[in-house]
Amino acid sequence: MSTPAPARAPSDRRTSTLGSSSSKRQSTALPKPSSIFLDPSVLIAQHAQLTGTHPITVGPNTVLHPHCKISSAHAPVVMWEGVVVYERARVGVENPRVMRTDTSRGDGVVLGKNVVIETGCVIEASEIGEGSVIEVGANIGVGCVIGEFCTISASTLLPPNTHIPDFTVVYSGLEKRVNKTLQSRPELQQAKVVMHTKQLEIFKKLVPNNVSKWT
Repeated sequence: MSTPAPARAPSDRRTSTLGSSSSKRQSTALPKPSSIFLDPSVLIAQHAQLTGTHPITVGPNTVLHPHCKISSAHAPVVMWEGVVVYERARVGVENPRVMRTDTSRGDGVVLGKNVVIETGCVIEASEIGEGSVIEVGANIGVGCVIGEFCTISASTLLPPNTHIPDFTVVYSGLEKRVNKTLQSRPELQQAKVVMHTKQLEIFKKLVPNNVSKWT
């Protein structure tokens, strides 16, 4: 009769598996920014990411939706009052090798008051002015400067260092027109601000706030 093979001790294998998975989780963890300045009224949804090595400043009533990413890996990020960043949008310089033609604005990304960044956008711009809307899937290159109350249509690719004047609509690639109605009627600008404010109030009622994770 043949002698049965001795049973293998499973303990070592189990221990090594746990150790490798633990180290893997640690290696994929995103670093928190060196400093985060959050207004108490900020709404940061679960699974939103703030990561990097430079400061991130988030102003009053800003809303960061789930799975958006704010990265200060290469330069600071500043978001003023009422900014909205939707799902899977990325804000922050990702390609620091691109040269900026306007060095007076610094190396960071600045989003002005009530700027809206829609789903899937990539924002590396130096500055986006008050009330501007960047629609779904648009890509705004390093060093771009977008004026106030502009609209960048869906899937637009703005090359680095592009300057867009106030009240400009960019569509069909890089076609441009001026929204003269909005430009000439301050009451419409104010109405747009009122609607944006109501939208922020709705978000605060519907989206659970995970801001305590970052404070």
